[in-house]
Amino acid sequence: MQTASELSRETSLRITAARAVVRENIAFFAENFSHVESRWKKDNSRVTDADLTLSRNITEAVLKKFPDDDFCSEEALPPPGAPRFFNAKFAWVLDPIDGTNNFARGIPLCAISLALLRDGVPVYGIIYDHAQRCVLEGGETVPLSRDGVPVNPPPELPYDEHSLISLHFPLKQHELLELAPLTSVNALRCQGSAALNLAYNAFGAVDGSIDHFTRVWDIAAAYAMLLAAGRRIVFLKNKPFPLREISADMPKLRWIAGTRGFLARAEQLGLL
Repeated sequence: MQTASELSRETSLRITAARAVVRENIAFFAENFSHVESRWKKDNSRVTDADLTLSRNITEAVLKKFPDDDFCSEEALPPPGAPRFFNAKFAWVLDPIDGTNNFARGIPLCAISLALLRDGVPVYGIIYDHAQRCVLEGGETVPLSRDGVPVNPPPELPYDEHSLISLHFPLKQHELLELAPLTSVNALRCQGSAALNLAYNAFGAVDGSIDHFTRVWDIAAAYAMLLAAGRRIVFLKNKPFPLREISADMPKLRWIAGTRGFLARAEQLGLL
């Protein structure tokens, strides 16, 4: 059994590698932004050759350094009914381009999202945010930072009419009705990228986030950042962590995240 110091060292080695591999692929991401053809996958999500190349580049680079780790990319998922089980101490979850719709159409709200998990729980996340042209990171032992510059956790502001909320559309009619007490009061934002939705929450750009459509690879990196920020996320149905298996037919996640005041208001409205 590894000691705490050995685990810390092993975690730190992987964090250093994650920073390097994401930064090495930023130029390719930027060069292909809005300049690639796309097609639709069976799950009705968009994919481009850039997604596939980034997936391959990052996967190969990480596994070359850590061949015994588990690794999963959205673009290399095991088929339905044949999940890949995570048995190693460390695992990686990659979304090579989160917000592919935006990426293909020239909307800069898109990202590379890479998470490091230990015992199935994200302990570090790194995201290349193309909208801000910067690298966001944070986790269990890594303070929030933007391009390596530490960022203080956002203040705990009370929920009121000035709170900013981010959502993911489309929403079903009954979901819109449930959210009406919020959407009729607060300013809303829709990034089109679940990774950025949750990461912007962690960094304090928004006070609350709601999503009914994400998969674990969309939010694993930002989840670690959110915990580093001292904010909470509540999964409404399926709880993804600790992550023990992954496949193409994993259920979608429904969650609400943000400040204590925002979550208290959501609970008051019966959303939790």
